[in-house]
Amino acid sequence: MRRDKTSTGEKPTVSEMILRMAEGFLAMGKDLEHKENLLRFACTAWNIACFKHPKRHSLLSRYVEQFRKTNNASEVACKNLEDDMGQLIEEKDRLYPHVMIRILDSKIELIDGKEHVVVTSTPFV
Repeated sequence: MRRDKTSTGEKPTVSEMILRMAEGFLAMGKDLEHKENLLRFACTAWNIACFKHPKRHSLLSRYVEQFRKTNNASEVACKNLEDDMGQLIEEKDRLYPHVMIRILDSKIELIDGKEHVVVTSTPFV
């Protein structure tokens, strides 16, 4: 997947910022469907990171609770999910603390046999 252009001085696209933020996380994907699920998860972390800290906690708690109900997930699975989300939020804060863009949609497209992340976004208001 493509990397961001910060080393060349060009402003990175939102897709490139997501790739950089979630680099190791997305690499865990076993196939395209799994990678897209991880990408959506990373985009959720990005969106939560755009809120102020008190709101983040409530959004993350709601996300974990919804995961628990939908998947009948164990406490361990929920804790791992919360930890992964927390790490991605921290990485977004570290890399792009002033970028406040809401991600509306994301997908991975295969172009000439290569995977490309495509993100639809809007300014965060």
